[in-house]
Amino acid sequence: MRGRRLVQGVAGLAALTIALSGCGLSLPFSLGFGSGSDGTFDGSELTVPVLHSSGAKGGVTTQRITAAPADGAGLSIDITENDVSGVDAVTQSGTWAAVTAATLLTGAQPDTAYTFGFDARVATPAAGAITAVGVLALYFDTDVQPGVALAGTVTPLGTIGPVAGLPEMVSAAIDAGGIDTILVPAGQRTAPDATGSLVDLDQLAATGGMTVSEVADVATAYSVVTGADLPASVFPTPPAMPTPLPTVAPDGDPDAAGDDDGGGDAADAVLRALTARLETAVDDLADPAAPGADPGRATAATAAADRAATLQDAGDVAGAIEATAAALDLAAAATAARVSATDAAQLADRIAAASEALLDQLFAAPPASLDEADALLRVARSAVDAYALSRFAAQTFAATGGGDAGSDTAAAGTAASATTASVVAASALQTAEDIRPDGETGEGADTGAEGALADGADLTGLASLLRRATIATEDAADAVLPTGDAESAGGSTDAADVGDAVDLFPLRLTAIDATREDLTALATAADGAGDGAADGPASGGWAALSVATSMYVLCAPVLTTVPEGVPFGRAADGTLRDTTAEDAADGGAVPTRAAVAEEWTVHAIEAVQSGGADAGFLRGAFADAALRSSAATDTTPTGPAPTDTAAPYIAPFVTARVLAFAAGAERS
Repeated sequence: MRGRRLVQGVAGLAALTIALSGCGLSLPFSLGFGSGSDGTFDGSELTVPVLHSSGAKGGVTTQRITAAPADGAGLSIDITENDVSGVDAVTQSGTWAAVTAATLLTGAQPDTAYTFGFDARVATPAAGAITAVGVLALYFDTDVQPGVALAGTVTPLGTIGPVAGLPEMVSAAIDAGGIDTILVPAGQRTAPDATGSLVDLDQLAATGGMTVSEVADVATAYSVVTGADLPASVFPTPPAMPTPLPTVAPDGDPDAAGDDDGGGDAADAVLRALTARLETAVDDLADPAAPGADPGRATAATAAADRAATLQDAGDVAGAIEATAAALDLAAAATAARVSATDAAQLADRIAAASEALLDQLFAAPPASLDEADALLRVARSAVDAYALSRFAAQTFAATGGGDAGSDTAAAGTAASATTASVVAASALQTAEDIRPDGETGEGADTGAEGALADGADLTGLASLLRRATIATEDAADAVLPTGDAESAGGSTDAADVGDAVDLFPLRLTAIDATREDLTALATAADGAGDGAADGPASGGWAALSVATSMYVLCAPVLTTVPEGVPFGRAADGTLRDTTAEDAADGGAVPTRAAVAEEWTVHAIEAVQSGGADAGFLRGAFADAALRSSAATDTTPTGPAPTDTAAPYIAPFVTARVLAFAAGAERS
């Protein structure tokens, strides 16, 4: 098993918390240093080459990118193509992903007007990475070098993901001329062409006098495309391989790994409540008298429970809370088939009403500190999850006659998905209630650390970006999820397949898509004003921001999914390349992406903690993400291609950046 690093692993942030929060420091640095003195764009333009493909045909076009302050009008993205057929949905999705990544990574003000003009119609997510690099180049006021092209998707973490059609893109670049270097996603030096034959891209490029290099993240790509490095304090260079996670001593003494009490008695009480629920759920999974549980989800639930035990043994209560919550949702999904459609329909109605009431209560008490904001965002994520899943289930049951499918196989599958959504919603709501801090002010674990929020932070602008970025993930789903899941996740409430996925994010994406407008309306009503109101939202924008952040982190894992049919990280003979290699060019694509995601998430958490916050929920999310990522790498030479193990870091990274915005880091 691959280890992970958080200064010194799972318990390292405890020491970091003491060192930073005890100093009472204001944020000494920002993740963003824009060309404007206040973290905004001064207004500039650049042009980058874009590689794309469709079937057996590749192409090269150009993209003109501009960015300028919107002067209070809010974030806007205008995408145009020199084609009467209009902008392709996948292109729009990739562009939104790029702007979201650049904003989160740099701290750029959301109040920015972007334009993206393509000289041809492109229908590929492969433009996402070069778009992100272009936006970063504008933000840091650097030029792009001629003769360099980049293909790949981009994730919120700044990692570059694999795409289909690379041989056709390289061939098109050879024919077009003017390109010397092509950057491709790490793990894809060898890629299948339209016929399915694996092609060594470096050898193909050499026939046209070009070279191909693999890149795992936008910082590495940026250095090649612009010839300049991003600020080291913003994008620390990750290790080629992560350092090992500290182990607990044989006697189980958590002091051997460092003692992180995760927030004292309050956190211990939360963990006890969650653990009691999990013990019951695990017993239900193994009950020989009950119908069989879904084996894939049962295995996943057990793995999450094991992570919780590991973290608790290491003294990381916050991490154990996060892992236990995940195990509970998976255990509920594993036993969903034991619940009748009629009971599930009634459950969905009850959970929808209860979760809406909980959200109203949360919105009524906006946070007064970073730690209160950390707690709000974590509780809201489970509450939003419960609301979306239960409302989706209720809608589905209503559309199918209350779940009575009879002999209709498709309807039965849809009812099964709705039943799964109902029971997971119930689990999520109970978790939200269990972890909700005591008191109206949101004061939870008694750590003595709080962290100051900034006056005037553009929370509604950031919420608007994340809400629209969530919409864009639906188009991304069409390109990467298996056909059934993609169709369902793309907007259909006839979700007969999404409930079958071991990972719950396709189901969650479908539920968010079905209920996004309702959730946004709830937040707007709670804020008491829409975006741009003269006197600002009544809650300071926290209702909109907590809902938008929750929706985004629940859906965004789709952006790290390897596209269907793309053999990722394989050699020309089809065997899996060595995923333990330190050099990404030699096959270390998966650990390299994970190392980037980990390092940048650590840096983002440090920014929050340097403002005096304990950030217990945030630290817990990271600790669980580290173990999830560590366990996800598949090194079996004949097994399936590994998935991108950066995905678990999305929630803690995005949450950390949202908290940094709230603390005013983007204006440093």
